[in-house]
Amino acid sequence: MKIEWSHRLQQLPPYLFAEIDKQKSELRKKGIKFIDLSIGDPDILAPEKVIEAMYASAKVKENQKYALDQGKAVLRAAIKKWFKKRFDVSLDENKEILPLIGSKEGLVHLPLGLVNKGDYVIVPSPGYPGYRGAALFAGANIFEAALLEENNFLPDLDKIPVEVRNKTKIIYLNYPNNPTTALAPISFLNNVVKFCSKYGIILAYDNAYSELYFNDKPHSILEVKGAREVAIEFHSLSKTFCMTGFRVGWACGGSELVGTLLKVKTNVDSGIFCAVQDAARTALEKEGTYVRDLRKELKGRRDFFVENLAKIGLKNTFSESTFYVWTKLPRGIKSSIDFAKYLINEKRIIATPGVGFGKYGEGYIRFALTVKKDILKKAIDLLGAI
Repeated sequence: MKIEWSHRLQQLPPYLFAEIDKQKSELRKKGIKFIDLSIGDPDILAPEKVIEAMYASAKVKENQKYALDQGKAVLRAAIKKWFKKRFDVSLDENKEILPLIGSKEGLVHLPLGLVNKGDYVIVPSPGYPGYRGAALFAGANIFEAALLEENNFLPDLDKIPVEVRNKTKIIYLNYPNNPTTALAPISFLNNVVKFCSKYGIILAYDNAYSELYFNDKPHSILEVKGAREVAIEFHSLSKTFCMTGFRVGWACGGSELVGTLLKVKTNVDSGIFCAVQDAARTALEKEGTYVRDLRKELKGRRDFFVENLAKIGLKNTFSESTFYVWTKLPRGIKSSIDFAKYLINEKRIIATPGVGFGKYGEGYIRFALTVKKDILKKAIDLLGAI
């Protein structure tokens, strides 16, 4: 019997990183070595105390049972304390914090609790592909808000048509931004909250990269007056503590929005493995100098890579935060997919084509600084003069 996909699944484009994984598998099968600068999966080990905490917790019988959907109280208390220290924002750990199986699942599940068929969801372009998938699964219409260099990769809210604004349920925003690395000033965040309040739009604010910065500290949307009424913010331990495989993060914001997501999740999953929650708690409470040292390492890689890209002709780069370098294509090359194929076939380097993040990502390519400096040097040598 031929299996026919649902209409919503048929609408989904091939998932960008799954396609890249296929390319890597094909190269491995052929025994071809390559340098992977594509997916944002850190090569740095998670904190040792985190590993020890999870190992010890996993052996406790009670932790091997179903977890609470709302997450362990001790983890929510740790999140509350960390958030207050980092952003000077107080949260109610019983109503305004919800641990997640990685921030991605919360970002994708949110529209299921808020969006009806035909409503609009505004997604940034370029932007994380998961936002588009979330909108399509909920039956929404999609409006791509352009993130352009001339506007510092911030969406121009005035250019969103009024008829779209009036029918929009959710707008996704992500700063520090993947893939452009841009930061959002507090003045912009104030304007976004006013915009959402005026049009009754929920702001899903993806703050997964909040700790991966080099100069100015990124903000929380919840620092803005009135944000709790319209915004829900997402955090991840994947980037901050190099815990991508652990799958743990959280959502926070007004109790109604957090409660909406909780209701969706109670019908989808059975909570986070308790040992992972204890590991996350340990990371937040006992991070020490880990995050500071991580930023120092990433800055060293960033500075080295950007400087040497310029020497070989790739001078138009953006690397304000995160562990990515958003780079304009060489002069005369218009297709980011063609350039990515060229890098794979001729240079044995895997990078991510900008158009994979949305139509306004065309003209760029993204490199991930998730390998050590000696491997970055090899990549530079392979690139040569482009």
